[in-house]
Amino acid sequence: MPPSPYRLLRLELAERQYLDVPDDTRALVDERLTLLESDPSGLPGATYDAASDRWSAPIAERGLILYAVVPEPATVIVLRLVAL
Repeated sequence: MPPSPYRLLRLELAERQYLDVPDDTRALVDERLTLLESDPSGLPGATYDAASDRWSAPIAERGLILYAVVPEPATVIVLRLVAL
């Protein structure tokens, strides 16, 4: 398998939030994170907020991932996971 075009980083807050969600929601988050590594703007339902230079994408109907994309070096920074 070729390496992912984007490196994925999680803020400490996002990591704590990830560990706090139920296992079934965590599995959905893992799927979204895998997609983020290959195409951060192509995540289903993803929207970009130019004012904050941040992206958000739904985790099915269970929450939201907030993230930023850095072009060089190609990096996705997960800022928060908001569970509903």
